Amino acid sequence: MLAELLLLLTLPLITLSSLWFRYYRKIMLEALSFPGTSFKENSIHLMPSQSVTFKVEGKCVLVVSGVSSWVTMRVNGGPPQRVFKVRLLNARGTVEVKNESKVFQVSLLIRCES
Repeated sequence: MLAELLLLLTLPLITLSSLWFRYYRKIMLEALSFPGTSFKENSIHLMPSQSVTFKVEGKCVLVVSGVSSWVTMRVNGGPPQRVFKVRLLNARGTVEVKNESKVFQVSLLIRCES
């Protein structure tokens, strides 16, 4: 009886988590296909409080991974924008990405159309 009750209580949690992982994978695959089939890809590791500046021309996707998947981004010197995990861009100019964490490093994957 206790085992059935426990199963009944955990079933919605298991179902919701499996749906989340399924749709998260679909979102990430579609985001990576945003620049098209002909693209340039760069991988950058940002140490704590480090920033990097690069140029973009057209469609780009930024994928952030690490313990803390938050970074701050500025497009063409505009206002800072917080980015979590993935960001699609369709812009021309310079992009500055800063790791706001004081402890953890993050990895940044930049995929732009060529």
